Amino acid sequence: MREEQVTKKILKWLIDNHWTIVCFDFPQSGTGHFLHPNGSIYKNKDAINPDIVAVKNKNCVFFENKDRFYYPDYIKQNELRENNNYTNDINKLLKNFVVDKIYYGIGLPIEKHDARSRKSTSLVDFIIGIKNDGNIQVLYSINNQLF
Repeated sequence: MREEQVTKKILKWLIDNHWTIVCFDFPQSGTGHFLHPNGSIYKNKDAINPDIVAVKNKNCVFFENKDRFYYPDYIKQNELRENNNYTNDINKLLKNFVVDKIYYGIGLPIEKHDARSRKSTSLVDFIIGIKNDGNIQVLYSINNQLF
């Protein structure tokens, strides 16, 4: 399963569950919304392009999706969660929404949620798995009421 398929399956699942999609990006599509570090004067240096941003019930989710376990994305999500380096662009992106809490997580094929992914749960707020039949499973969530 390619990253684009992972993103499409999660988008459908979110929409079916009444999430509002703020933005999304497929690999190489250029359709996403870049977040730049606060105070950055460079166009794309250290910019982040989330794969999906969605809002529901004053909660916002930021997804990084992959076709496999990719540790740097867990680190990236943790840095977004723990640091305030991108708050200016995040606030601009979410200005039309009421958001109390932002959660950062990973989407990947369920068979790729292996021991490395399980050991990395402390770096993210959720992990969503896509089964081969297209069904979605919440593999990990810091907030059991989120999804």
